[in-house]
Amino acid sequence: MQTKTFYRFVNFLIVFMLVLNSGAAVHAASLAAIPQATAFTFKPVADAYVLQTSPGSNYGKTTNLRVDGTPITRSYLRFVVSGLTGVSVQTAVLRIYANSSNTTGFSVHSVANNTWTETGITYANSPAMGNVISSSKPFNGGAWVAVDVTSFIKANGTFNLAINSSNPTNTSLAAREASNAPQLVITLASQASSTPTTQSTRTPTKTTIPTLVPSKTTVPTSRPTNTTVPTSTPTKTTVPTSAPTKTIVPTSTPTNSGGTSWQPSFPIRAAFYYPWFPEAWTQKGIYPYSNYTPQLGYYSSTDQNILKQHIAMMQYGNIQAGIASWWGQGSQTDSKISGLLTAAAGTNFRWALYYENESQGDPSVSQIQNDLTYILNYYAQNPSYLRANGKFVVFVYADTADACGMADRWKQADTVGAYIVLKVFPGYTKCTSQPDSWHQYAPAIAADQQGSFSYSISPGFWLKGTPERLGRDLTRWTQNVRDMFASGANWQLITTFSEWGEGTIVEPATIWESNSGYGQYLDVLHTNGK
Repeated sequence: MQTKTFYRFVNFLIVFMLVLNSGAAVHAASLAAIPQATAFTFKPVADAYVLQTSPGSNYGKTTNLRVDGTPITRSYLRFVVSGLTGVSVQTAVLRIYANSSNTTGFSVHSVANNTWTETGITYANSPAMGNVISSSKPFNGGAWVAVDVTSFIKANGTFNLAINSSNPTNTSLAAREASNAPQLVITLASQASSTPTTQSTRTPTKTTIPTLVPSKTTVPTSRPTNTTVPTSTPTKTTVPTSAPTKTIVPTSTPTNSGGTSWQPSFPIRAAFYYPWFPEAWTQKGIYPYSNYTPQLGYYSSTDQNILKQHIAMMQYGNIQAGIASWWGQGSQTDSKISGLLTAAAGTNFRWALYYENESQGDPSVSQIQNDLTYILNYYAQNPSYLRANGKFVVFVYADTADACGMADRWKQADTVGAYIVLKVFPGYTKCTSQPDSWHQYAPAIAADQQGSFSYSISPGFWLKGTPERLGRDLTRWTQNVRDMFASGANWQLITTFSEWGEGTIVEPATIWESNSGYGQYLDVLHTNGK
């Protein structure tokens, strides 16, 4: 009896296991039959923008694309799609990173012409746009914008797109040379397995990533006073996850209300500002390239949240304007300016540009004219751009060899009504050609006054990897601020807010944090040294 019972039990277990395995096989076959999504991401093989007011100019090697209704500015992109043989496209989405905002969005058009080249396309020879494929919604700067282009892209091939906008606001978008290059993301139609399988695990989703075109970013290196100037060093930097950007909420927040037509009157307190990040956190193979740690972490100069915090910090320090480092049309810094202006919208804070290329030689009169026209068309008509005596302000850096010839070139080139503030050199007051004003950029010197033109102060100078040239001293800084405030000079300049490589910053760092949340150096500026 016991033996029969035992065998019956054994037979029951065998049947049970067979049924269980059969169910598992059916379940595995069902899993295999579930459609598996396959995604392909492509980067453009060419892109450029064209500008109506510069019909013969090419902007194919810039780090940004542009769209604008006035003057007409549009962008072209080319994608080569491969690897889709035997399958159908479910969705095709164009993703572009917006450096600045647009209240109406942009439209994506088909382009039949496939002969344009990235380094040859101009407004004059740009191919005609075809029908609108789709349009984006309004968007803010510092975010990805997605547009469905499925109706245009169905299989392998070369696809040319054009982007335009009727909005008369210059909008900056990241080009393929930028760290956030455009993407064409294609998802294939679901493909179920025709042959059931008894494998117990799903086949992993396959993502095909084509060979990427290397990104090129021009990153200025830190600039010691009057000697070394930034060099264009192609580099690509990813902000480490170990140093996340964090938001600091100060105990008191400056008022951000401001009219669109408001401009400060003299004397104007302004700070030199460097939108070089995250690229410049790594220089000469060193990360982070600074002797100090930012209170906000190792941030990006395209982050609108960061930019708005910077503006609030400067306003707390009674700083009315930022003078942003600018290395010319299509440069890495050029792609950041629209974001700065967007961040200042609705505030009484203003931005001007610091024309750096004068330090690299002697730009011709025609080049300066072209650059001033570009600044006027793209930036200076923005309400957040700084004006003095009704003219848009441009500060100009210089090298040690510059003399009165520089003043002559800028005087001749300024045909668009700019307010030019040149950097001083020996004998500048005796030059026949005089700009609107003069300034000194010498952050290794605690304080410098150039008559009624300007008064500049620096909190310290400690270039990464070199001995400290100007030590930090809050007592001395307080007196410098007091003297600057009492000077009555038209331009009262802080060198600098954010040149972290040279260590000349007044932006909050962990080493000089304060109860206000703005740091000790801005605290002194807040009280004007009292």
